[in-house]
Amino acid sequence: MRKRMIMSALVVLMVLLIWGCSNRDESKQEAAEEYVIGVVAKSGTSEYWMSVRSGMEAAAKKYGARVMFFAPEAEDNLEAQEKYIDELLKRKVDVLAISPIDAFGEPTYVKLAKDKGVPIVAFDSAYADLDIPYIGIDNEQAGYEMAKYLAKKLDYSGEIGIVSGELNQMCHKERVAGARRYIDSQPDMQIAYVESGYSGAKMSGEIIAAQRQKYPGVKGLVVTSAVTALGIIESSEAGTMKIVSIDVQKDAILALKNKRISGLVAQSGYDIGYETVRYVDALRKGEAKENQVVLDADFLTPENVEGYLEEYTY
Repeated sequence: MRKRMIMSALVVLMVLLIWGCSNRDESKQEAAEEYVIGVVAKSGTSEYWMSVRSGMEAAAKKYGARVMFFAPEAEDNLEAQEKYIDELLKRKVDVLAISPIDAFGEPTYVKLAKDKGVPIVAFDSAYADLDIPYIGIDNEQAGYEMAKYLAKKLDYSGEIGIVSGELNQMCHKERVAGARRYIDSQPDMQIAYVESGYSGAKMSGEIIAAQRQKYPGVKGLVVTSAVTALGIIESSEAGTMKIVSIDVQKDAILALKNKRISGLVAQSGYDIGYETVRYVDALRKGEAKENQVVLDADFLTPENVEGYLEEYTY
């Protein structure tokens, strides 16, 4: 009897050991088959970029991928961005998703990725001269719509200013181009200046005051980043200028509700992040037929913002 009990115990132990080894082997196989998306954004600190990351992580769960997300603190730190990309290539990621800080030329990492067989997709902001898929909104049209709405608020006359992010980033360059295209169609309107270099950065009260003194006729601004727009309206130097901007984030929405911002292009970071991972999954399966995924962007005003928030709540 005792012998049978010992034998039974040994059999159970052997089964457990075999089951445990099998599970470990399956776990190793699953880990080996995991699809890894290396993501390098322009920044990770603002609400917009955090929402991009949230969208990517939500889509990664659905499509069975893993996102490795890196970003410099500042949107103008090209050196840091390229170091993150190089590090991800060393880790043997399956694909790179990049929002390029510098859209022009061909960075060395593009050739390195090609040599390693790692596809690259761009999100939020495109590359200027490279045949790399892009996922995001139509940024030129966004600039056009901002200028169009601002013109309406100013009775289609007078001067406006443009406060832009770095113009070596395609999203800002295209938004400025779109705003110019609309204002050029208005015989009684002019662009007094384009102040660039504010990629995700606030504009100081001193610079705002200097611009108002130099261009007293400017009554409205097209601002190509919500972070910059919020910095302007927080300054007492902003006066009564009408301001239109872009990006859906809570503080910008609140400013719109309070009519401190006149209009806002609803570029959803969450949607861009989610659709980037969805596109990568299609690319992996050989089902990505288009080279661009252009997402819709509503134009929000104090009058329609509540309806937008009711429809788009994540």
